[in-house]
Parts: sequence; structure tokens; C-alpha cells
Amino acid sequence: MAEAVVSIALETIRDLLSEEGRFLSGVGYQVKELERQLIEMKCFLQDADKRRHESRTISNWISEIRDLVYRSESAIERHAAYQVYSRRRGLKQFVRKYSCILTDCFSLHQLASEISQITSNLERISKDMQKNGIKRSIIINPNGEGETSGGNNMSRKTFPNFEMGDCFVGMEDELKQLVQFLGQETEDRIISVWGMGGSGKTAIAKKLYNETTDFDLSAWVCITQQCESRSVLEDVLRQLEKKRSVSSLNDEPRVREEVPNLSNSELIERLCEIQREKRCLIVFDDVWELSHWEELKHPFIVQNLRSKILVTTRKQKVAEIGLAVEHGLLHMDAALELLKIKAFRRGNIPDFALEEEFEKIGKEMVQKCGYLPLAICLLGGVLREKKSIFEWESVNEHIKAAIYGDEKQIDGVLNLSYESLPYYLKPCFLFMGVFNEDENIVALNLCKMWIAQGMISYENIGDKEDTLMDIADLYLSELASRSIVQVEINLDYGVGNKKHGTCKLHDVVRELCLKLGKREDFGVLSLEYKGGKLSTLLREASSHIKIHHLAIDFRSEVEHEPTVACGEDTSEHIRSVRLSNCIESNVVEFPSQSIPDFQKFKLLRELVIVRFKFAGGKLPKGITKLVHLRRLRLLQCELDKLPSSMRNLVYMDTLDLRFSKNVEVPNVFKEMLRLKHLILPICGDENIRNYRLRLDEGVYELETLVCFDSRYHEFIRMDRMNNLRSFMARIHDNESLSAIMNGIKNWKTISDSSVWIEGSCDLTSERMLEKALTCPNLYELGIRTKLGKALTKCGNDLLSSKIRCLDLYGCEIEDDPMWILGKLPCLVQLGLHRKSFVGKEMRCPANSFLRLKKLTLKGLPELREWRVETGAMPLLSQLKIKECSCLEMIPEGLSGISTLRTLVIKQMPELGLRVSPSGQDFHKVRHVSSIIIKD
Repeated sequence: MAEAVVSIALETIRDLLSEEGRFLSGVGYQVKELERQLIEMKCFLQDADKRRHESRTISNWISEIRDLVYRSESAIERHAAYQVYSRRRGLKQFVRKYSCILTDCFSLHQLASEISQITSNLERISKDMQKNGIKRSIIINPNGEGETSGGNNMSRKTFPNFEMGDCFVGMEDELKQLVQFLGQETEDRIISVWGMGGSGKTAIAKKLYNETTDFDLSAWVCITQQCESRSVLEDVLRQLEKKRSVSSLNDEPRVREEVPNLSNSELIERLCEIQREKRCLIVFDDVWELSHWEELKHPFIVQNLRSKILVTTRKQKVAEIGLAVEHGLLHMDAALELLKIKAFRRGNIPDFALEEEFEKIGKEMVQKCGYLPLAICLLGGVLREKKSIFEWESVNEHIKAAIYGDEKQIDGVLNLSYESLPYYLKPCFLFMGVFNEDENIVALNLCKMWIAQGMISYENIGDKEDTLMDIADLYLSELASRSIVQVEINLDYGVGNKKHGTCKLHDVVRELCLKLGKREDFGVLSLEYKGGKLSTLLREASSHIKIHHLAIDFRSEVEHEPTVACGEDTSEHIRSVRLSNCIESNVVEFPSQSIPDFQKFKLLRELVIVRFKFAGGKLPKGITKLVHLRRLRLLQCELDKLPSSMRNLVYMDTLDLRFSKNVEVPNVFKEMLRLKHLILPICGDENIRNYRLRLDEGVYELETLVCFDSRYHEFIRMDRMNNLRSFMARIHDNESLSAIMNGIKNWKTISDSSVWIEGSCDLTSERMLEKALTCPNLYELGIRTKLGKALTKCGNDLLSSKIRCLDLYGCEIEDDPMWILGKLPCLVQLGLHRKSFVGKEMRCPANSFLRLKKLTLKGLPELREWRVETGAMPLLSQLKIKECSCLEMIPEGLSGISTLRTLVIKQMPELGLRVSPSGQDFHKVRHVSSIIIKD
């Protein structure tokens, strides 16, 4: 893994030499010598990494090399940043000029001295390695230069599709039995699946959860080893209530605020009530102890409930709480079949796999894996790159441990999977240990975190047109293809792209990740604070570890203490910090007494603070002095403004103020030339004191710009934003709307764009509505202004529209909008809300809405008749009708839409009766698997 650190440092140094070389001219020789020494060091690291377990000395060398590399990177960046900042301030006075020159000379001398010291130490270690028989290896790098590499160069075409899918080879009988149990109307409401960790229990439960259609509502909760019963029950209720209210944006905040305030008895009663009303499927994944179930069971064992509870567990004793189904290991034929599926892409089985010798080796391998699906999948990931029977034999010889009833022995196979990773993927995998057990990780955020830590490099990619985000995406795809990371894609009815998915580590893999991180001195520390002294918690947790990556979840307000919780000895090596307030009901005061000055985190590259209120509305002290900071995320935090000293953060890549409200952002972007992702705070309807942010110099390299608001933000040269990929804006005036539409039309790299047109815009003139609907590169559109008859004036140009998602609020459209909107060729999701249509009749013509999958009709009080002709909406899967009090019946045409899976009718009792099993319209929706009626 040290090889990855050295490679990334080399790239950083080369970047600094090319971009800030004029500021390093005084130490150019020393920096070049350091670069040469690092290249030399790489030659030995591949062999050293393989032999690091032979002696503590080799492990210590690798650890020392990593620290020296971090130190060199830090010193050069710190000096370059200081020089950039000094030049930009300008020298207004003669005396200050000479003072600055003296300071520069001192700084250069300091840097030269530090680099010389680092180079000398690297040279010493290199000689010691040679004396101890560490071999030197050289290969040709992608640029044709003689240089080392510990892994394979990645090629785009070698990567599989991001969405991996689960394999259920050999599990057919268990699936059939569980489907039968779930469908039975018997008193056996609790069903347990038990088996070893990694046997596929969760995969089976997830398949049942996603594909079973016999339930009105469902909830899925992962149980951690700490199992906080109150938190689990709250989570179940939130999920059920959210689905019962059909994910209404208006109801969700109410439920979120209401649930934490319920007493324990009220919480249990609410859960019982919802299970009496609806047939629910509730999954408790990975229940560790019988005592955990005893704490959770009370709302689920009451008589006359209509729910089914599905429990997965590793322990037979826990499984005996209900109807127990043992999920055993695979038999030989199924195990070998699974290995082939994972080892050979898309079922392309090579000739050597047809030989008798291959069959023998394959059987030996799956036997050593103990017929455990997780181990076989990981082994398949190792074998994906092996092209001959000889390479398979080599892997077979290196499988050191079998499982045979002791699930901890799986570490042998897992360790082999880790060791087979290319060097550049190892730190990416180990970094994932910072996330909580069973945490769903947003893939987009993970990629950005890797970038912030300098883990993503151009070195292993042939296509120089790729951005770092593209490369990070490929890294994640590679980890997924090796079955190390589980990836789930949520395309949200086709709106969005693959980076909007989530990923997670199987708990067995996460345990190994933490073990390996400790062994590799990677320094991941993830803590939960539940009260007491924060300083004591940190001191005890970090006593045997040098922390590089720190995450703390606060489940209680921090007690005041005179001692600083995170002293310099703890903070000096930390490269990432995540501080999350997990107290559901309120935003709490940031514990500034425990962390009074962030400047002590000298190497910090990423800082994430979630749901805290800052004293005096000001950013915590020392953040703007974090020279190396790449990524600052202040999510749902309360503060008034960011200081102008943000300009000091010259290496900033991401500034994310998502869900923080009415925060004033200074115009200092021209000094943050590496800024790629800018997520602005939400601007409420209330006025912010004469606040206006000009987006001019410094934003032209942005790839992401989210929460642009035309009331407070202003583009100066929109035509120069040539790298923008993701854009979201709220527009309040026609001039800004016209400019934004022209900008989006000309942005060649845009792949994700969303615009909300607010009430102060006028779309009834100058064909503004048609321009919005047909704007090239615009994919999501929301309109909150009156349209009257403007929609009917839109012509055949709509066929060129790229809009996939359209939401209309209060538009007061007078004529039937469906014959126009049905022409939008890419429309996947449509919502007509709150008097967006004020007419009485709607008709969806034949062959209209050819791609529509989700339709919402809400708050259309005048609508009486709705017709759907044959051939309209052929792909519709979800229909929600709410608060349309005059609608007499649902369309006959729905009976011909075979893809319709969910129908929701809310606050319309008469219509609800018509579609009930005994109602007049039930024949129209008999084929719909989930019909939800709510008063």
C-alpha cells in the first residue's frame, strides 16, 4: 500500500512543479532530488509490501516511508500555498516589500532544509532495504518512462457494468420455501433465516423484500452489534409512515420531527396500529443476540396484526424466535457454478476452463472456501484477471485457510482478495473502514472523498480526457467487480446516472477492512459518543493507533470539560475528520471547548461537519488556516456567513453547504483555482442583508454547481464554464432564465441539470415556456408560476426535448395539458400539483407518454373526468392520485397498462371505495400488485 502513497505523492509533486514551479524555483534542485529518490523508493516497495509480515523491521520501514512522503507533500504544498497567497495580496508599501522578501528567503531555506532531511532519510531506508535483500523491480509506466508499478494499468474497456446483481445459485429451494411462508395467512408471523456470515442470508432477504408483492408497506433495518432498540423501532415507524403517506414531501418532515418525541408506549402503539391497518413486511437484518430481539419484539408479537417479520441471524438460538429456516452452505456443483459466474465476465468461458484439470482445480478452490458464497465471490474477483490454467493453479496454492465451520477462517480468502488488489485500490478499500457498520455510502461522495485524500491518480488510466471523478468511478467499479464492495443503483425511474447509487461493505468484509487497516497502520478510527468526557473517549481509542482518518457520531450533547479533547499529539497526523450530530430531534451547539482550534489538524484534507450550530454564527476557529484542505462539507449547519479568509484554502476542491440555510458566501473563488464542486446553501424566502454573490473568476473550472439562486447569485461569464457536468438552479426572473437556458444549451459536458422556475417569472410571453421545455441538455424542470394558455402555444418543437422529470405547481393551466405534455419524448416522471390544472377534463391520447413511468396528480380540485386511450403510457409503473375531490372514477384505460405496479389514492374516500375489491372500478386495477388507499 505504501507504493500507492508514493505514486500519488509523485503525481502531486509533478503537478506542483508544473503549476506553481515559479514559487519553487529556489528549491527546484532539492524537489527534483526528492522526486528521484521517491522513484527509486518505488522500485523496492512492491517486494517490501509482499514481505512486510516477515519482520517488524520491514513494516516499520513502510510506515516510516509513508510518514516521510506525507511530510514532503505537506511541506511543498504549504510553501507553494504561502507563496500564492503572498503574491495575490500585493505589496503596497516599500517596507512591506522588503519584509516579504526576507520572509520568502526564510521560507525557502526552511523548505530546502526539510526536503534535504526527508531525502536523506529515504536514501537511508533504501540502502537498508537493499542490505536486507529487498528486490528492486522496474517496469515501463504508461508514459514510456522507466518507473515502477505494483499493479496493472487500468483500461476502461476492462470494467464491467457498475450494477453487479446478486447470484442465487444453489439457493432456489430456500427462496421457494420462504416465499411460501411469507404468503401464508398463519399465526407464524416471524420467520428466521440463519446461517454463517457470508452465506447469503441478506441477499435472499433483499430479494424477497424487493420482489414480494403481497404486502402494502415494508421496512428494512440493519441491526448493529450495539443494537439500540429505541432507534431501531423509530426507524421502522419512519419507513412505514413514509410509505403509508406515499412519500409525500409535505408529510416527511412532519414524521421526522414527530417520531423522536413519542414516548416508548406511544411508539409501540403506533407500530401496532399501522400493522393492524396494513399488511406489512418488516426485515431485521443480522440480529446478533437473543437479548436484542427481546428488546425489539413488543410491537410485533401482539395478536391480530397483519404483518410478517423476517429476521436474519448467524445464531440458531436467535432463529428459534420464529419459524426457522437454515441457510446452509452450497453443494459442490452450485459452488463451482458460482465461481465460474464470478470469474468469467458475462459468461464468456475460455477454452482452458473446459479442461478436466480446470474442473479439479475449481473443486479444490471452492472446497477451501468452505462452499461459502461470500468467499467464493471474492475468490472469483481474484480470478477475473487470470488468463490461464497455470495462473489458476498459482492462486489455488496461495489459498491458506479453509472455513470448515469456523467463519473467522474466511479471513484467509478475504486476505488473498485484498493482496491481489492493484496497489492503487488498496488505500481506497481501507479508507471505507471509516464508515459505520451497515452504512449505505453514497457512491458520488465516496469518490470525492478518495479524491480529497489524493488516492485517485491519472497514472493508471490511459485516457487523459477522463476527470478524476471518472477515474474514481472506475476504481469503485473495479472493487465491485471483485465482489469486495456491494453496489446498488437507484435510477429513480430513469432520472439520474450511475453515480447516484450507493455502496456498502458486507459486515464480514468490513471487519477484515478494519483488521487490515490496523495492520497496515492506515489509522481509521470510527467512534460513537454517548456521553461522558470526549477527551477520555478519544484518548482510550487512540492509545494504540496513529489516527489518519477520524469519524465521530454524536448521540448526546458533549459535556463541557476544561481539557481539549483532540490535542496536538492526536491531531497532527489526521487527514480526514467527520463529525456528525446523530441526535434526530435537534441541531446542537458545536463542541468548540473540546475542539477549540482546527489549525492543530495540520495535514487535514477533508472536514465534514453535520447538523451543528456554530457559536456566534461563525465558522469554528482555524478552519481557514488548513492549507491542505481539499474538501469542506458543512451539511445542515447553522451559521451566518463564511469569512473572507476562505481565500487561504487554495487547494480546495469541494465546498459543500448543502441544506445549510441563508449562509453568506464571500466572493473569493478567484483565489481557489482548484475548486471543482460548489454546492451553495439554500436561500429562503426571507431577505438576506443586501447579499449578492458574483460568480466570475475562479468558477470557470467547476464540474458541479448546485443551489444557484438568481435572487442572490449572479453569473458573469456563463459561456466560460466549459467543464460543468452537474447543475441545479432556482430562477426568479426572466432575464436570468433566458441567460441560464442559453448557458445550459451551450454546456457540452453537462449530464445532470435541474431548473426550478419560480412564481416571479413570466412564461406567457416570448415563447419562454417552449424555450424551457425544449432547452438542449436540460433534464429536470419544475415550474411554480401561472401558465394560463401558454402551454397550448407550444408547437411540434417539443419532440427535441430532453426533459426526463417535470413537476408543475400552481400553474393554473386552463386547457388540457396532456396532449401537449404527452409529446415530450424522454419524459419519465410527471407531477401535476396544487392547481397546476384548473380544467375539468383530461385525456391522454393514444401513443402519448411513451416513456412515462411515474405520474402524480395532486390537488386538482376541478378535475372531473380523466381518460386514457389505448397505447398511452405503456410503461407506467406508479400512479398517485391525491386530493382530486371531484374526480368521479379512474380511467378504463388503466386496465390495459400491464406495467402498473403501484396505485395510491389519498384523501379521496369515494374513489377509494370504487377501486376496493368490492368496488365498481376494481376490474380496472385488478392487475395492480399494490393498491394503497389513505384517508
